Amino acid sequence: MKNSLPAFELTVVARHITYRKWRTFLSVGAVALAVAISIVFISIQNGFSDFLFDIVFRFLPHITVSPREGEDYIHLYRGIVDVAWAMPGVLGVSPSLAATATLAYKDKAENVAMIGVDPVEADKISDINNYMVEGDIGSILGGKRIVMGLALAKKLKVKKGDTVQAKFPNAVPASLLVSGLFNFGYKQVDEAVTYVSLDTARDFLNEGDVVTNIDIKLEDPFRAEASAKELRSFGYNAKDWQQLYPDIVRTLAFERTQNAITMLLLMIIATFGIASIMNMMVQEKTREIGMLMAMGASPVNIQRLFLLESGLLGLMGAILGCILGFLVSMQLRGVQIQNAMGQMMNLPIAINPMDFVVFTILAVLLSIAAGYYPARKASRLDPVVALKG
Repeated sequence: MKNSLPAFELTVVARHITYRKWRTFLSVGAVALAVAISIVFISIQNGFSDFLFDIVFRFLPHITVSPREGEDYIHLYRGIVDVAWAMPGVLGVSPSLAATATLAYKDKAENVAMIGVDPVEADKISDINNYMVEGDIGSILGGKRIVMGLALAKKLKVKKGDTVQAKFPNAVPASLLVSGLFNFGYKQVDEAVTYVSLDTARDFLNEGDVVTNIDIKLEDPFRAEASAKELRSFGYNAKDWQQLYPDIVRTLAFERTQNAITMLLLMIIATFGIASIMNMMVQEKTREIGMLMAMGASPVNIQRLFLLESGLLGLMGAILGCILGFLVSMQLRGVQIQNAMGQMMNLPIAINPMDFVVFTILAVLLSIAAGYYPARKASRLDPVVALKG
């Protein structure tokens, strides 16, 4: 019996599992619920991470060079542009001149950010043309023209081809033809950001050849920190996207930490359930354990038998939990939520097959760990005492 085949242990384990179906159901169900909830949580977290990174990758610059402290503008900015283009992995370098303006049309008026850009370079940063619903960003080069968000146009009650008045204290008033409308789908952008040419912005501010920012787009956003550090070594005030948008970094870190703690607690609760049931089983099967020992089963055989049973319960629960988690995650994809920009969107769900593998392995390992004490207790039983029950 000491050299018994695993088939024997599997037979005993199968009998234990099928003998008390309700206990098996509780053990498997506890693990399945923990794994399913964990799969749903991690899928939502992955979805939100992808959503936030999509904003970084598509709309936002990865590095921004700003004026030095105490200065309003960057002078001699063309040298910085040349240095930026010389760095590896640069997709776009866009100088811009930002101004605050009040746009008025008839009896409507709104304060907006009026950003002077080179349309070709600005499009490389934010992919603006892909979100134009009328006209194109290049139209701002045709004189005193402006491109605005569709939401802002609705608030001002203007349409493409209308002329709005731009003014602000200490600025030179200008009449601007609406040459295009965009719709990014983000309320704060669509209602408050407009684009004009660099020349138009300079005329409005009555400034020379200066800019307020130089935005840089990289092939790999995660190289931004090193590239920004390189620019700072030249004396430029450069910040990477993690410094520019700390809320995104904090949100991702908080979500990961919160979900990791929640998932770990769920798995621990499930394994305690298995430990309790296995301990009860050892007490119930005392006589049977004594008989197995009397037939020649070693303490190692007994311990391995109960550990195998714990692991099998964990595996069954993990498989069922993965199936449930996948089905629930797929259903949640249709749930509508309101994002931070005030827009309705589908709940972001990103299902990663590797998560199923990780949670299955984790569930099995924790289940085996939960069964270790009952298994050790069973292996230390005195055969004579065990046979007496």
